[in-house]
Amino acid sequence: MTQLSSEEDLVVKFWGTRGSLPAPLDSRQVLEKQLALIERIIADGGTDKLFRDGKGVQEYLAGLSLSYSGTYGGETTCIEVQARDSPLIVIDSGSGIRRLGNTLISRLFSGQHLNPLCSDEATARELHLFLTHYHWDHIQGFPFFKPAFVNMSDKRLDITFYGKRDARKTLSGVLHGQQEYPNFPIIWDDVPCTKAYRELGRMNPEDIQLGRTVVKFQELTHPDSVLAYRVDVNGKAIVCATDTEHKDSPDPRLVRLAKGADLLYYDGQFTPEEYRGDVGINRLDWGHSTFEWAIRNALAADVSTVVIGHHSPDKNDFDLDKVYERALDFKDQQLKLVKNDGKSLNVLMAYDGLEQRF
Repeated sequence: MTQLSSEEDLVVKFWGTRGSLPAPLDSRQVLEKQLALIERIIADGGTDKLFRDGKGVQEYLAGLSLSYSGTYGGETTCIEVQARDSPLIVIDSGSGIRRLGNTLISRLFSGQHLNPLCSDEATARELHLFLTHYHWDHIQGFPFFKPAFVNMSDKRLDITFYGKRDARKTLSGVLHGQQEYPNFPIIWDDVPCTKAYRELGRMNPEDIQLGRTVVKFQELTHPDSVLAYRVDVNGKAIVCATDTEHKDSPDPRLVRLAKGADLLYYDGQFTPEEYRGDVGINRLDWGHSTFEWAIRNALAADVSTVVIGHHSPDKNDFDLDKVYERALDFKDQQLKLVKNDGKSLNVLMAYDGLEQRF
């Protein structure tokens, strides 16, 4: 039987935080990071001063930004949500779901529940996959999601797919389509997991009960529309609002959905200058947002932590570090405003592998 942690009710892990398409590091970028780290070590006093007897290396690296010590990553959107006494929830199946699948295979074949925070054997192989929308970067990873291809009766997954109702294309049709010839060698009908589909209406959305967890959803602004999701369990809540555009004020729909949440994941693909067209072409009506509006929306909704993600594939780790610095400065400016008096906000930059526990 799975041993449950007693310390948290909600665990969120980001397996993919890049927008539009995967953006892996190339050898030139790796070399740039290595050179930058060496220059930083020299500037800080050199190895003799910093690492006496070979100690202190990990502590030193932990104090540096991801430009030096790691990477923000290049996988497209996939978020794992473990909620107390509930089946496993996953939001989006971008390329990041491949790595999540490798972890779930280990849980599956070691007899664990897919969700380490649940011991109910009836839902041990149950997965609920919520798609924000059907653009390719949010579904492209599923054909490489290994657990769906396990064909042993005692290990086979039961997957329920959730997505927006669309008069032009069914949810099952979308997933069928990306695996049709000549796109992929295994057609959808041959994927052995048990499949169920639930299409979500945009008007008067109904709550979805999964064990102790309640999932709420809300349509937001994006080409062909997008759904934001809120996951609530035992008084803890996280909200995913990727691929949404802010327009001219905090979105009242998002503010209502995210009110009082512990964490809001928000689309910050562009800088304000990129969005307006001060740098290159303008991105108005592209359906994406900025770090400024991530912070404004989070403060309006009284969120505890905002995680800025869906990073542009054109931004490297150094670029994202600069965006993060600007985001922190902007947060400080916003907290000085009278309307935000008494508020606080933790701002994080999303990266592949980021984990938050509540």
